[in-house]
Amino acid sequence: MLGKAWFVSHSSAYRYIVILMTDDQLKQLIESNAKSIAALSNAMATEREAIASDREERRAERGQLYQYLGRIAAAQSNFYEVQADYYHQLAVLSERQTRTEEQIVKILQHLSITE
Repeated sequence: MLGKAWFVSHSSAYRYIVILMTDDQLKQLIESNAKSIAALSNAMATEREAIASDREERRAERGQLYQYLGRIAAAQSNFYEVQADYYHQLAVLSERQTRTEEQIVKILQHLSITE
């Protein structure tokens, strides 16, 4: 039975195509469109969930990265502290060696004078 008209816009020039459809055809078209809309909605919801999951994963990874960077910075600080202490000890030992050598020279000079 023809009696229903379905108008479809065909561009921004306001051209219309008139398609005559039966009630059953119109119902099938509506059901098909409803199924397409439901499928698109489900796909969008799934995509939103995936995006939210990715964001949460990146947030967790970023937190781990900051922890690692903190550990690296602490290790680097400890290394520089140990290195500074090492160079300080080298300076102290060098000073002691210089004093010891000076004492040895004095002793040797004293021994050569007394001989």
